[in-house]
Amino acid sequence: MFKKILLLLCFWTCKNPNPEQETCSIYNLKEPSQEWEMPKKLVEISGISVLNFPNILSVNDEEGKLYEYNLETNTLEHSYKFGKDGDYEDIAVKDDEVYVLKSNGTIYQITNFRTDPEVEEYDTFLNKKADTEGLFFDTTGNRLLVACKEELEIDKADKNVIYEFDLETKTLDKTPAFTIEKDHFKFNDKKHDFAPSGLAIHPKTNTLFVISTVGKLMIEMSLEGNILNKCSLDYPKFTQPEGIFFTENGDLYISNEGRKGKGNILKFDYLN
Repeated sequence: MFKKILLLLCFWTCKNPNPEQETCSIYNLKEPSQEWEMPKKLVEISGISVLNFPNILSVNDEEGKLYEYNLETNTLEHSYKFGKDGDYEDIAVKDDEVYVLKSNGTIYQITNFRTDPEVEEYDTFLNKKADTEGLFFDTTGNRLLVACKEELEIDKADKNVIYEFDLETKTLDKTPAFTIEKDHFKFNDKKHDFAPSGLAIHPKTNTLFVISTVGKLMIEMSLEGNILNKCSLDYPKFTQPEGIFFTENGDLYISNEGRKGKGNILKFDYLN
């Protein structure tokens, strides 16, 4: 009998040594509180940002257009052309300016997007190899955070990298704002790949959340760069998590590309 108990304890410990690392204490990621199916034009939704809530702006990764969507009425209200077709990955809104990130590291600044769009294009030292996918406007630092999907060599090691784009000088700092090392993603006896696809700073906890389609993970980091939590996104409704934002009360919204089905936006209520 004692041996059986010992074996059961061993089995449970080995199978699930760190269960808290798979769940998220402030969101129930298994069950969204609300879900929006995207229209056909947004099957490839790849980035979302608050415009004037409940209105949001989004981009897909094929067209040089901004899409204004009303979450309250569940309608696509407008689209605005800003450039040629291309691989556009994420979007950030600062007052009356909109910033769009292309996968080759180019950042587009768009003003007067509703009436007469004026577009400034900023090339960076990054290129297609870095596969830039995440963009976020950090109000406190007056900067854009730019996340690379592909690992880059930093200090002789391959790491996930997040850079900062200074909105005063319109330049990308070559020193990473955040780095994420490979060995952080082994838990529950399983190695999880990680390739950032979206990021946002939480308005209540003042921590950075980064999502990854690869490995179906979301991590929480301190602004000093320490990983605080790892949360699984390995649930059916997360078909391809690409975009993320928070509302002022802490509610979480994540957009998913549709792959063979429809794209969606999922809402998760802040539990604290």
